[in-house]
Amino acid sequence: MTESVDRLFRLTEQIVEEGISLVPRVVPMDAPFVQYQHYPKGDCIAPGNKSRWFYHAHKPEEREEGEHGHFHMFLPGDVFKGVEPLNAPPHKKNKKGNFPAKVVHFAALGFDTAGMPLYWFTTNYWVTAEYMMPADAIAQRLKLFNMKGAPGDPLVNDWLTAAVEVFRDPIISLLEERDKIIGAAVEEEGDKAYLNKKIEIPSKAAFDL
Repeated sequence: MTESVDRLFRLTEQIVEEGISLVPRVVPMDAPFVQYQHYPKGDCIAPGNKSRWFYHAHKPEEREEGEHGHFHMFLPGDVFKGVEPLNAPPHKKNKKGNFPAKVVHFAALGFDTAGMPLYWFTTNYWVTAEYMMPADAIAQRLKLFNMKGAPGDPLVNDWLTAAVEVFRDPIISLLEERDKIIGAAVEEEGDKAYLNKKIEIPSKAAFDL
């Protein structure tokens, strides 16, 4: 853990020295910023284990105070063979003629308008419409998140990889809280709970080093 913390601090120091935060390294400065659009287009996917992330932002009225946008992070679904998902997208093609990506969302990280990390949070199924896996199954595989060699700015990929390593235990706690809250809702309303728009962010915690 000490090595991961040191690496995260070194990468953060590099960001400070270069004077460019993660957000402008992802969102093109020479083009209009489009709400809800994924940056980069098609997501950032590691060539090795297919870990992935994308950055986007909601409408201002839907954001937390001071928030600019957030990184959504995923593990590849293939590493969850044999694990029964809590919920999953229907196996049919979407409007673009593609089947849903076989990915597992484990956390998102919000950033403020100055490009500084604000807080970690989890989401309900409907937010990302992916293979929603139990917290204990994700906990066993979270160390597999690695964006090494992924396209784009290496500093972004290295920083996100290090941040997940450092915050592994808090992320797992957030996932456990997510499952507890959504599980209680499922007991009351069945699978409709996974589509309940009132349950969007079941757990969150400050990015506090």
